[in-house]
Amino acid sequence: MPSSLTCAPRTARLAILALALALIGPLPVSRAAGRASTLPPPPPALAALIHTGKVKLLTRFSSDVPGLTGYVVRFRGATEVVYGSHGYLFSGELISPQSVDMNGLYRQRYAPVDDAAVIGRLERSGHLIAQGPARAPLLYAIIDPNCSFCYRFYHMAEPLIGAGRLQVRWVLVGFLERTSQARAAAILSAANPAQALRLDEDRFDVAREHGGIAPARRIAPQILMALKTHLNAMSDIGGDGTPTLLYRARNGVWKTQVGLPSQAWLDAYARPGARR
Repeated sequence: MPSSLTCAPRTARLAILALALALIGPLPVSRAAGRASTLPPPPPALAALIHTGKVKLLTRFSSDVPGLTGYVVRFRGATEVVYGSHGYLFSGELISPQSVDMNGLYRQRYAPVDDAAVIGRLERSGHLIAQGPARAPLLYAIIDPNCSFCYRFYHMAEPLIGAGRLQVRWVLVGFLERTSQARAAAILSAANPAQALRLDEDRFDVAREHGGIAPARRIAPQILMALKTHLNAMSDIGGDGTPTLLYRARNGVWKTQVGLPSQAWLDAYARPGARR
């Protein structure tokens, strides 16, 4: 399943820290990563946020980039990985020469998340859109109403749901565009959220990458809280774009996939008799 076919904000990549961004070039991987016996203190900018209680430092580690220390932090309910070197703070994506998402790798290694616990939080939010029969293989799809890849995934999954081969619990988030949160709220607050979601996807403006439902003028507090819960869950499982999928492997373990899957993968996951 490819991880590159995702929608992410044009203005910022799910960045949660209001800190200066720095470009990290394709530096070589160090085999000595993680061997350092001592690690430097957080850079001043990060230390100040920790001191004021705005950010909680979970752990620090020696990254694969020589001289670059990683910090796993908690901010507004989300877990993020940032880096420091010689007093400078780096916030953003770190991609290895082999095109590996090092942020996701470090998050899993140093701040592992119990996906089953995340699913419990999502279910308790009370605003999931469930489709498909209970006997069919289940996956959770975290989507933004303005995401073109989510639009493609919706129409990939729709015939499988209709045939009774797949059940999906749609998890709405709103972060891609200025109208995303209000569109997600319009869907979740509709008398029939499933129909509202279908309207958003059936009338999706591919050229402008805008959902087809009108944004809500007002967002009820409970809807706002649900959207926050969904977004925090997405961040916790390493989702930095949409769609982000939670699916159950054949061994029963829940796994995360960020990005649009292939039709072949989805067909295989939903094939008759493939109970999970």
